[in-house]
Formats: sequence, structure tokens, C-alpha cells
Amino acid sequence: MKSLDGEMDVLSEELDRLDYVVVKHGDYFCVRLPLLTSVEVHHTPERGFRFIPQIGPFRRSAGFFLTSGVATAAVAGSALEFGATPVTLVVGFLGIVALIHDACRFVLTEGCLTRLQQLIASRTTGRSRLFSGARPMLAESAQYTFLDQRAADTTFVR
Repeated sequence: MKSLDGEMDVLSEELDRLDYVVVKHGDYFCVRLPLLTSVEVHHTPERGFRFIPQIGPFRRSAGFFLTSGVATAAVAGSALEFGATPVTLVVGFLGIVALIHDACRFVLTEGCLTRLQQLIASRTTGRSRLFSGARPMLAESAQYTFLDQRAADTTFVR
């Protein structure tokens, strides 16, 4: 079984430090998310990082088409069998809820993809490779300046 390369190992350790659920699978790792979603992270020197969002065992788009196909078939079957009855309305409502559930999964995976890209970009700014000791961790490097609005206000009040 292959092991993670240096850049993948550093990224997985930083994600683990940020309390993400990281599961290593040989030469790649998964970031597990709620609602049976995950993002596979692959890396090769030629292609760089590659992310594959998943819903359960399927890729994200295949999972969406499966959910929408099952919901459509259930509503159509219920309408043909029962007509415009409360059963059909309930099945239609459940189909809509399933599609909204998939929309939430899209939001989760896109948020994770954005976070992964930010971590990689912040670690590689000014450098060509990702190394753990060359730059402070992301959470430690933030410097904030707070301005007191009262001190900055020069208006005269009578």
C-alpha cells in the first residue's frame, strides 16, 4: 500500500489539528463531513492537488442525479397509482425534502473544498512546496487590529 507524500501528510495533519475528520486511505485521504458526505484529496507532482466531492459511495453529481431520479419516479408512480390524493402530496413533499437535503450536501462539500484551497494557498504563498516548519500555522498567523470608534470620532457634539 502506498503512503501519503510529504505535502499530503502536512495537509492532513493541519486538517486534523483544525478538528476535521481525516481518514487516510493509502496514497490519498478523505475529509469526512456530516450528511454522509466527504471530499477525497489526491496529490501528484504533475497535476497538483485534486479534490473529489462524494455523497455516500457516489460522486456528488451522480448522487444528486440518483436522488432526483428516485424522487421523480416516486412522485410519478404515486400520481399514476393514487391520483391527486394526500398520498401523492406527501410523496411529493418527501421528494422536495430529499432534494433540499442534497442542496445542503452541495453546500457542505463546496465549503470544504474552499477551505482546502485556502489552506493550500496560504501554505504555498511565496514558496513552491508545502513544508510544515517554514510558516506558522494558519490560526497562529492572524494579526488583528481593533480600532476604538470613540477615539477615531472627531465630530463636535453640543
